[in-house]
Amino acid sequence: MKDKTNKWLVRGLIISAVVMIVGFFLWTNLVPLQDVGTYSPQELRDVQKELAINYPLGSFLMNLGFLGFSSTLLALVLRQIIVFIKKRE
Repeated sequence: MKDKTNKWLVRGLIISAVVMIVGFFLWTNLVPLQDVGTYSPQELRDVQKELAINYPLGSFLMNLGFLGFSSTLLALVLRQIIVFIKKRE
């Protein structure tokens, strides 16, 4: 990883992963529920929205982190493939 661009892409991967983890903790319900099987899927979603720390922000951060992680990973893989092809020539 002597290339500056690759270093930035790896940093982007790490930052995106951290953003997804933070988003998950904001999005998820950390309070245990009793009799989860008795809730319908809609009721369970509503309870999660009520008991989550910050449901909309967590959902946004998870989506943003996934988008950033996917795009930087794709860019890093493409750069490695291009370098590999150039070495073979």
